[in-house]
Amino acid sequence: MSSTHPAKPLYPGRLIAGIGHGMPDWTRQAGARPASPLTLLKEYTTALRLLMCGEPGPTDGRYVRCEGVVLTETPDIVPPVILGVRGPKSQAAAGEVADGLLLAEPAGPACIASSPRHMGNASDAGGLEIVTYDAAAVDDDEDAALNRVREGLSAIGEPDWAAHIDPLPFATELRAHHAACADAQQSARTMPAAWIRELSIAGTPDRARAAINARHAAGATSVVLTPTGPDALAALDSLARALAPRH
Repeated sequence: MSSTHPAKPLYPGRLIAGIGHGMPDWTRQAGARPASPLTLLKEYTTALRLLMCGEPGPTDGRYVRCEGVVLTETPDIVPPVILGVRGPKSQAAAGEVADGLLLAEPAGPACIASSPRHMGNASDAGGLEIVTYDAAAVDDDEDAALNRVREGLSAIGEPDWAAHIDPLPFATELRAHHAACADAQQSARTMPAAWIRELSIAGTPDRARAAINARHAAGATSVVLTPTGPDALAALDSLARALAPRH
């Protein structure tokens, strides 16, 4: 397929490349689940960073084979490569081969502060990119905003979310609450409002702004707000109200 329109590259300095292990169930179904996902992730990340810098690909590894390969075109500003991982071993790997972390929702201040500790010397050196995602809703009616993000928190309490839960001061109570509910939806519907505030960016514009600031104070370099509700596009205007007012 051809086009008369020239390709338009991304503006330099605006891209952050995030990669991860992939969804285990999906890769398993496709017959593409590696025996060692961590080894694949480390090899892939190492090769990607070298190639984007215009350097030859690394020595062939267990999964990635691009030894001596050199890209003919490379970005003027090489984007940071961060890993979307949450387990301590994977976050330690990020400290070895990547420029930072992408923390999936919910990424409250406690989770943000604890994650770089797994990255070893990389966290001591500073300069890490820590990108966070959170379910978000902004409304003058705080209860309405909190209720809109509840559905997005229904899985919280399951074992896969341990890395998000363990740093919380109410981790034990949250697990007990989740176990006592008939299903995940009931668990989310009946969570105390204080927990919802910690696990999302929701409430009045001032409260949402304070939640964003708290994440930055905990170490986040970029805070991503994920709109909730039936019309995600319509929600963007309300989320914009959480941005600091211009003077």
